[in-house]
Amino acid sequence: MKFTPTQQHILHCVRFNDGKFSRSELAKLLVGTTSSRVGEALSASPFYGRLSEHSRKAVMAQIDVLIQQGYLIWDEHQNVVKRPYMQK
Repeated sequence: MKFTPTQQHILHCVRFNDGKFSRSELAKLLVGTTSSRVGEALSASPFYGRLSEHSRKAVMAQIDVLIQQGYLIWDEHQNVVKRPYMQK
């Protein structure tokens, strides 16, 4: 499978933060949302704002595509994680 640059950023972020974020939180992190709920911890992440040229809705749509294609899955807490067979 050939991934788009946006999908590559999403996959890299998920591998680095495996299981720490819900779908919405992951999109907020990558877009660089400035809401107070995001907090300083997320804004200090090396992934913060990496996809700032995209809307949160567009990033969430790409996360959904990766879930539908089986490259990402939900964990028991409804956080996004990589498939166990994917390389780090």
